Amino acid sequence: MTYCHIVSENELNSRRQLSVEETPGISPLRVEKIPDFKGRLPERPLYVYLPAGYDENLQRYYPVVYMHDGQNCFQSFVEDSFVGSWKAGFTANELAQKGLMRQCVIVGIGHGESRRMEEYLPPYLSYTPSREDDKSGAVAQPIKTIYGKADHTLEYYIKDVAPYVTSHYRILKGPENTAVCGSSMGGLFTAHFALEAPDFANNYAIISPSFQLSRTKSGQLETVERLRMDLRQGLRIWLDSGTQSGPGFGTDNMRETRMAYEALRENGYVEGTNFQYFLDDGAGHNEEAWAARLPNIFQFLFPKR
Repeated sequence: MTYCHIVSENELNSRRQLSVEETPGISPLRVEKIPDFKGRLPERPLYVYLPAGYDENLQRYYPVVYMHDGQNCFQSFVEDSFVGSWKAGFTANELAQKGLMRQCVIVGIGHGESRRMEEYLPPYLSYTPSREDDKSGAVAQPIKTIYGKADHTLEYYIKDVAPYVTSHYRILKGPENTAVCGSSMGGLFTAHFALEAPDFANNYAIISPSFQLSRTKSGQLETVERLRMDLRQGLRIWLDSGTQSGPGFGTDNMRETRMAYEALRENGYVEGTNFQYFLDDGAGHNEEAWAARLPNIFQFLFPKR
């Protein structure tokens, strides 16, 4: 009698990973730009980093990192950025060459420009800008409250972006092969992602998060309390901040990030292999500081096996 062994998706991913060694390739790293990606959110660019040797290793599949604020991720398209890039492609390539990180595909998802705040703000939060937030010098306009629509953005990532990436690039499936990474408002959105869609990714980098926007009238930080009470066990979490946003401009959300660290510990997360907290002494709230921390972040998300 002949028996047929049904190969599960996890087993197939493992075979792909283990049977095809990382080999030096002729093709260099590159970043592809899809300038007008269409989905359930307004059109925006996607930036897709492909590692060195991607074109030669046709049987090899790669883990994937989804990064927010995609305009700022890659030096190849630094002209699209606001104040410089994270140099994510160069960092991933260097770490892989040194054997410190698995080769991966990195997807930078562009933010919605003027809609950025509402797209990254969780739906249980709202934000009313102050007059001091407007530095344009234009005639004062009525202040409008911004209501969070991160649930729409979450759906966009899961139902539009991820299927496109999986169908067009060689991506290892499963949450263990998927990471989400973002800073500032993107850090707040990453925490929301981990809370609401833990089956999508198992690895999260929450960088200089804007948890202060979730402060309630009682003084509690609602998102931090949700990390304490509602975050699923077993995820891999990187959490960090610097100590200064700039002269006279705060401490890069240091206090709120430390509160999130304590909340995660109370939740049951133990600092070590799967949970890392880092305080970057002297670092500010900017792309330069986040780019400097990215080597440690990437090594945490996808360490070399």
